[in-house]
Amino acid sequence: MSETEVPGPAALWRADGSVDRTAIGWSRSPVHACRLPRAWGRRKRWHYWCVTSAREVVSLTVADLDYAGLGVIAVHDRARGRSWRDVTVRPLGWRARWPEDAGRGDVAVERDGVRIAFGDDGERVRLEARGKGVRAAIDVTRPAGHETLGVAVSRSPHLAQYTSKQNTLPARGWLELDGERRELAPEAFACLDWGRGVWPAHTRWNWAAASGRCGGQTIGLNLGARWTDGGGATENALCVDGRLRKIGGDVRFAWDPRAPRRPWRLTGDGVDLTLIPEIVDGQAGPRGRPLPLVLCFGTWHGRVLDLEVRDLFGWAEELHVWW
Repeated sequence: MSETEVPGPAALWRADGSVDRTAIGWSRSPVHACRLPRAWGRRKRWHYWCVTSAREVVSLTVADLDYAGLGVIAVHDRARGRSWRDVTVRPLGWRARWPEDAGRGDVAVERDGVRIAFGDDGERVRLEARGKGVRAAIDVTRPAGHETLGVAVSRSPHLAQYTSKQNTLPARGWLELDGERRELAPEAFACLDWGRGVWPAHTRWNWAAASGRCGGQTIGLNLGARWTDGGGATENALCVDGRLRKIGGDVRFAWDPRAPRRPWRLTGDGVDLTLIPEIVDGQAGPRGRPLPLVLCFGTWHGRVLDLEVRDLFGWAEELHVWW
């Protein structure tokens, strides 16, 4: 598939609610403006931050689906094998202001004892969370000149989806788990999945990501499938020391829905990777059927382009939902 790099500012929707086809493609920075049209019920907005280190995984989600708002705090202690989670849902969405581009902008939600706030001035992001048994304050830095992956796709005159995937961002801060406060382990990295779109009712996607040190370099992986099929671009890229290398073609995800703890295999042009799961969010459903979201954290091994990957911590997921 031929993919177009979008070099400069682009608005994904016109004033009349139609998709601007000149904005379809991928970028090396958040150049897309995403002012969503008045397509109530089909509009989706989310900020997903995941911070990983040798000792912990901290993921914070704020999402608005028009008819419901979602806030999720999840922490996994890799050393102790313990997890914490708190979730809140607000009917008819969040009464919050949503940034229209992924380069900066604040968002904060609070309900039922759960508070999640992201303060983003473009150079530094402050992540704050409070929930049952969990508190966190983490500072994320965007190094000067650091390249990130933006992808805009569309399959109809009025449906379009955009994501900004920003990985290998240095992070530092603290966690409080059941009253015990500690600093994040050294060499922690943050990854942002920033999404805006007018989506079809039925959605299925795969996503894989990782950030860390490998072979003396700082490596970030972003690989995906299904939601971009036929939309004009893919979300496959390799980030090495802050420089993005786009990967063309599709990536295939092979895993066992009845046993998600078994290795996941990803293959494609220049991609041959295996994930060895360590933590599984979501297990097989009734009669072995998968739940809407299965998310596995673990270590990646294999090769991407000309880079050998060993013990690179990250995750892979599959979502299948009517929304």
